[in-house]
Amino acid sequence: MRLHFTSLMAATTLMAGLVTTTAHADDINGQRIYDGNCAGCHDGGRGPQRGANGWKVRLKAGDETLYDHAIEGIGGMPARGGNEALSDEEVEAAVDYLVAPARDR
Repeated sequence: MRLHFTSLMAATTLMAGLVTTTAHADDINGQRIYDGNCAGCHDGGRGPQRGANGWKVRLKAGDETLYDHAIEGIGGMPARGGNEALSDEEVEAAVDYLVAPARDR
């Protein structure tokens, strides 16, 4: 009986963590993350600008490729925009904000 209770408590704790993580991910503000971590380069001419035509070609590679490049870094772009404290979900939200104007065209 004690083993069953311990297993039940462990499963409940894990599920609570998943619910909290999911709810938090919905609250992520991509623009805030972009402004604080990405705009310095992307608005400063050292990376493709928000709304630039070059994003159409990059979007053809797929969202997962864009996310991977932003998370892992590529070429002159540092991983996570140089902020290792950003979660994958935060980086993905910033990418979504960055490419949104190109998706709308």
